[in-house]
Amino acid sequence: MKTIQHDYKFVLLSLILFTFIFYSYEPDFGFLETIGEVLNIVAGEPINASFPITFYQSAYVDHRFDPPRLRIFTLNKCVKNSQFLLADLHLNGNSSESVRKNIYGKPLDGRCPSIYIPASSCLYVPYTFSISLKPNEDPKNVTIHLGSRKVELNVEKIYKKTTKGITVCLQPVYYYSQWQNIVLYIEAWRAQGATRFIVYYHSGTKETWKTLEYYRDLGLIEIKSWPSFPSLPVDIADKYPRIDDSVFILSYFMAMNICILDIKTTIGTVADFDEVLVPTNGRLLDYATKEMTDTKVGAISFENYYLSLTPTIYTSNFSGVASPKFQTYGKQTKYIFNASVLAIAQVHWPHSFVDSFFSWTRTKKANGALLHFRYEPGVGNLANTEKPFRFFPDDPSVHIKNMENTAHKIFNGVMPTFSSKAYDALQECVNKIIPVEDKVCRSTSGICREEMDKVEDWVYDKSEPIFLVAS
Repeated sequence: MKTIQHDYKFVLLSLILFTFIFYSYEPDFGFLETIGEVLNIVAGEPINASFPITFYQSAYVDHRFDPPRLRIFTLNKCVKNSQFLLADLHLNGNSSESVRKNIYGKPLDGRCPSIYIPASSCLYVPYTFSISLKPNEDPKNVTIHLGSRKVELNVEKIYKKTTKGITVCLQPVYYYSQWQNIVLYIEAWRAQGATRFIVYYHSGTKETWKTLEYYRDLGLIEIKSWPSFPSLPVDIADKYPRIDDSVFILSYFMAMNICILDIKTTIGTVADFDEVLVPTNGRLLDYATKEMTDTKVGAISFENYYLSLTPTIYTSNFSGVASPKFQTYGKQTKYIFNASVLAIAQVHWPHSFVDSFFSWTRTKKANGALLHFRYEPGVGNLANTEKPFRFFPDDPSVHIKNMENTAHKIFNGVMPTFSSKAYDALQECVNKIIPVEDKVCRSTSGICREEMDKVEDWVYDKSEPIFLVAS
């Protein structure tokens, strides 16, 4: 009997150890898929119609993984490890053929609820549900069954990238008023080798929208809708808060990870309108390509430097860009990455790669800097210092002239006077939330909308919903 008990304990411990090793190695959600199948046998349960969840309109078959993985993006309250989406995969090649799958999920930022205090009180958390596909499984669309309801998702295919260039992803632009930042941003990033910009848009001033339209019409940027989130089904809507009122900052984790899949170039990054990554010498595209070609480097991390420009660009005078003054060094880094291998992105560091869960083993510290030109740079009145980093790898005077000419073209020679009223109103709203952010979700698009509508005639995105609820 003792021998049997000993053997039983040995088998159990071996199974636990195997599962831990598998989880440590398997990128994305292989662990949840494997352990989920075991849990399903014991106590698994499908997510049903009473559960608050909304789906991004497209599912993805990600061929950067081997084998390929089906990935579905959602916003929902926290799910248990044993809960899964019940899905029918309708396959190409035979219009009547489908295969049913139990698909398990994981929060994009790793925890639910979030351990980040401003997001910890938000009910709706971005998730990705994922499963490996067999060689004969090539879905053309997916039907999710939630009890008596269902939702249909189209399928997009993602492959490794071969076109040389940098794609810059913008997290959702909301209540944005600093159009001058956009002019500097586009000019500087293009000089560093950026070939494509993807802007997720929620709201901005008329001047902001006019600036974005100008670059869109030139074919330099793609404006993608990021409208308000839909309402839950009527029979459960009164049991939960509105999604807009309980999701952290328009769910930008979701937007940035969807954007990464839309990248067509070899190199990608996620940077706000006041952030530019630059190497100490040369052009960013050349530097990043050299560091990440035929190497294990999957991402390059840049230290953050706040800086000031004199004169300020908010006077529509861009001459200060030639000699920025560095005020303070910030701890929050940003990074550029190999778009063929990044699986899940966090804001300040890569979370995982398609072939490695341990992101720190594939991230290298840059010989360069993140130039961060916030409207209110640094903290307090800090002394300016000199650094070797510059926005442009060549003669800045050419770019300064180009930016001034561009601004005149956008506004037909009549330059609008910058007002900080809209920026100040947003900061005031956020500052009211900060003291109670462990109890109140920092859902700026919902909580702040009434106050923001008082100070500006905003241009809101009014496209059809890109998130779907089951019906």
